[in-house]
Amino acid sequence: MSTKNEEVPLSKSKNFINFKAHLEQAKRVLISTHVLPDGDGLGAEAALFHYLKRARKACRVYNPDLLPKRYRFMDPKNNILLGPGEVELWDTFDLWVIVDTNDPRRLGKLWGELSLRAKKIVFLDHHLLPPNGATGLTYPPHALLVSDTSSSSIGELLFHLFSELHLAKINKDVAQGLYVSVMTDTNSFRYARTTPLAHRIAAEMIETGVNPEEVYQAIYSSKEVSHLQLLGNMLQNVRVSSGGKVAWLEVGLELRKKHQASADDTQSFLNLLLLLKGAEVVCFFREEDDNQVRVSIKSKGSVVVNRVAMELGGGGHEYAAGLALSAPLDKTVDAVIKRLDAVIQSYEKFGKPPKE
Repeated sequence: MSTKNEEVPLSKSKNFINFKAHLEQAKRVLISTHVLPDGDGLGAEAALFHYLKRARKACRVYNPDLLPKRYRFMDPKNNILLGPGEVELWDTFDLWVIVDTNDPRRLGKLWGELSLRAKKIVFLDHHLLPPNGATGLTYPPHALLVSDTSSSSIGELLFHLFSELHLAKINKDVAQGLYVSVMTDTNSFRYARTTPLAHRIAAEMIETGVNPEEVYQAIYSSKEVSHLQLLGNMLQNVRVSSGGKVAWLEVGLELRKKHQASADDTQSFLNLLLLLKGAEVVCFFREEDDNQVRVSIKSKGSVVVNRVAMELGGGGHEYAAGLALSAPLDKTVDAVIKRLDAVIQSYEKFGKPPKE
């Protein structure tokens, strides 16, 4: 698999050019994103699906998890953004496009099921690569990585792609997917990685017919009373490290089920901790249905956190990263918070983490 980040503009990179050729030549395209799909991955899938359908290509979306309720407005007939048991796949397909991850582990069982049935595989991503050998996986020779870590979202990458392919015009369905991807992965255009292009894409998609208020309300005004009660319980138990620079929330599986909250129902809780004065890094620890503990980490922009996530088997952006550990909740909290405290102390002492 070619993973080298070439020091050339994305549109001039060899992998991007090869990806365009793959798309132009493919007749049957499968599209997937990672487990626990988010707005970036789902929006990108919807945009790519509708674009390729307009280009008269056969394409299907198949994800390792079902579509979260708050994103159903993108697939009101439940026939596009499908998950386990919801779609009949071809025996083989010309191209498998995997969006918003560069790590096959985040595809769950899909990787083992489908990697040998695709003639070509493309990972379309904007996260930093894990350290060499960190995934413990061997990529097949027919896999390609197209990545641009300067892009705010996969929607931004697709906008570049559509601008060069000219296979179809962007209609409202394509535009809505691009808008959802850009809007959610920039936290409504508030993250440091928000680019000028992200705003221009949003403006163009609105001109195409996307209603920004309807999209925002569908995604973020989606909580039940029980979910807010869960949030209230968690906020009463906000924890802060001894230095005050790291704050976090925890939710165990039993408590989450008591309040009938799915993993996706809790996704936005972490953003509230960013309101805390003095906290430079905030974390959310959530016990999953499979008893793993998923950790989300966000920085206000002065502390790079993806390095910690990578050390523990995860990844992400410099100021927003995540990981999952098969360990008890209390031990996971202890390991992550101690490591983040050490990183912050090195910032205070050296101005940045010392080189290893």
